[in-house]
Amino acid sequence: MLRRTPTPLLAALLLAIPAPAAPAAAPGAVDNVRERILRMTDFLDTVLPGVLAPDNMTLQLRPKLGDLRDYEYLRFPAVVRYGLTEQWELLGGLMPFTPNPINRGREHRWGPGEAKLGARYDVGRTFGFFDDTTVGFEARIPLGHPPVTINDHYTHLKPFVTAARTLRGWPATTLYFNFSYDRSVDLTHRTPVPQGPERRNIIEGAPGLLYKPGEFGWFVESRVRHIRNDAGHHLAHEFQLGSIWDVPLARTGRWGLPGKWQAELAYRVGHEEGRGHDTGFSARVNWRTTLREVLNHRRAVRTR
Repeated sequence: MLRRTPTPLLAALLLAIPAPAAPAAAPGAVDNVRERILRMTDFLDTVLPGVLAPDNMTLQLRPKLGDLRDYEYLRFPAVVRYGLTEQWELLGGLMPFTPNPINRGREHRWGPGEAKLGARYDVGRTFGFFDDTTVGFEARIPLGHPPVTINDHYTHLKPFVTAARTLRGWPATTLYFNFSYDRSVDLTHRTPVPQGPERRNIIEGAPGLLYKPGEFGWFVESRVRHIRNDAGHHLAHEFQLGSIWDVPLARTGRWGLPGKWQAELAYRVGHEEGRGHDTGFSARVNWRTTLREVLNHRRAVRTR
């Protein structure tokens, strides 16, 4: 449960060209706009409500640090997000993988991994309780012959809803809830499917609390999964406790790093019926930027 090419990444970067720049504004106003555009709305496997403002486009990279320890390959998920309207957001991405320089084995190879396509819709307030609610849909499609831990060679169709409420007595604390249904289908008619992966349809609910008074935050979360496969159905439970460092733009600017950076660390305890317990740490670096920022950064480096 915890285990989780240059050409695809270049294509994603070329797509991440932002809208034409607005007239010059005061530095403080520019920083506020960048904060809104590059605001992180997810951490680890959790998604918070929110969509990009219209005509904005971002590129998000989320290398999985645990791959250095666990696998013979390294994954580099890249997602391009585009704000279509005030309420609609479109997204597309790739998960290419490369050989792990410190682990060798049968999966020590290159590949495009899988493609992701999706959309999100901002509902706003719901049920007289949640301040923000977003509904969405994602499809994950295998490309080539990825390791089964990247994609089980089935297409995954996943509708989801995520909602959040800021606690009135503790304004730095957010109560959130994720609900999704991950259905695997034989959409691409890939034969034969490799030995090992089983077709699984998963209903998941994940309530949690996020306390984030500033650049540092802490969260606690519980996940319950109802898993159905060819043998029947069973439950899985997971609990995680973690921290987030949402690095301020001013600080990364002083370090010469473009875009928005976020470091995430969590300790997880999981149990799946019939498969026993699983525990361990998860760590990720989350980077969101635009192509314009990358190009401006490179020009600034060359002119120094």
